Amino acid sequence: MVEFAAVILPLLFIVVGIIQFGLILGANVSITNAAREGAREATIYRYLTTETHAANGVNRCSAALDAATQAFGFLSTSAPSFSAASPCPAGTDLTGDGKADRWANGDLTVSVCAAGTDPGVACPLASDSSTFCTFDSGEGCLVRVRLAYDQPIIVPLLDAVLDGDGDGLFQVTAESSMVIN
Repeated sequence: MVEFAAVILPLLFIVVGIIQFGLILGANVSITNAAREGAREATIYRYLTTETHAANGVNRCSAALDAATQAFGFLSTSAPSFSAASPCPAGTDLTGDGKADRWANGDLTVSVCAAGTDPGVACPLASDSSTFCTFDSGEGCLVRVRLAYDQPIIVPLLDAVLDGDGDGLFQVTAESSMVIN
């Protein structure tokens, strides 16, 4: 009986740890899919010439947000795991051309940059004019959707290992880039 008790506790910890890593991996897969769905929706957003560039950008961001949250599956779309307001707030002009290039909305960021901008490079990079999207409609440029999701950690001992700030959440991020049609 003593040997069983000595073996069962570490074994239980290993099993629960496997479950926790499975939950994190599942969240990663879901968030990656949601980022792709958001980017796809942002690329097919119909640019309206009757609206201002700013209104079109907000609407493109809001369409990406709606598509991404619908693709979350079983993941929570509310705080503390995910937070973003609909409609998106006004964008930020990073290039100085008077047009918004990036829309930051809580755990969602949508940005538009020139086609051919390398993955992982800031979109657009304010110091490099080759990353600027010069078209009002964005047609032919890249849209990037970045999502962040805070997956709850259910194993208290893993919280100390995985989570640096001790809030019981492990951040999973995903980014997807697609060409605007």
